[in-house]
Amino acid sequence: MLGSALRSLGAVGLPRERLDVTRPQDWESALAHTRPDAVIHCAALTQVDACAVDPRAWSLNVESAAWIAARVETWLVSTNYVFDGPGPHAPQDPREPAMAYGVQKAAAEDAVLAAGGHVVRTGWLYGPGGRNFPSRLPELLLRGPVQALEGWPVQPTWAPDLAEHLLTLPKGVSHAIGAEQTTWADFARAVCPRLGVPVSRVVGVDAIRGMGPRPADARLSGQLLPGFSRRLDDWVLGE
Repeated sequence: MLGSALRSLGAVGLPRERLDVTRPQDWESALAHTRPDAVIHCAALTQVDACAVDPRAWSLNVESAAWIAARVETWLVSTNYVFDGPGPHAPQDPREPAMAYGVQKAAAEDAVLAAGGHVVRTGWLYGPGGRNFPSRLPELLLRGPVQALEGWPVQPTWAPDLAEHLLTLPKGVSHAIGAEQTTWADFARAVCPRLGVPVSRVVGVDAIRGMGPRPADARLSGQLLPGFSRRLDDWVLGE
């Protein structure tokens, strides 16, 4: 999702068939082919619960970032899940990752910064081509009722807005996230009228079966990107 948004703005992106980020030989070939002055590293295993059990997770989320940052100036796309609570969290705040994904991304941050690279933390992305929950909401709501979390603060972030910000190559450690706070249940309710479906299709719940722990409050302060209410028409209606 984010890689596609960056490519639409002119960045060079290689498909997985040509660049498996866990294979140094693929990186070597990619660097020889593209000869980049900078790399925006947005490849990761972002299925949060899978990161605790998938044997590839450390290689995907940590070692790949360390490898490329040691060879070319790198901007790592990191996550608000390196924090727990209470938020909103500033870039300089101490990290407190509460689960494997956050631990892995914190380790990747350390490796990239040690190599002279940069970190941009974000969270709760949605947008064209995304297969995560918020990106799939239109198709899910058109099918029928959808369970969505109440009471957990989120800042939905439109992937194309983040891509534009990343191309400014902000130095050091910074945050870039959607300006508006909501919950996934209220976000889903805001989508309903744009689809012509009743808001009653959104079933607010306190927990989702099979979903592991999440940070209590992972909101970020810093660079605030346009809020979701400014992007829903572009996304849902294609306007």
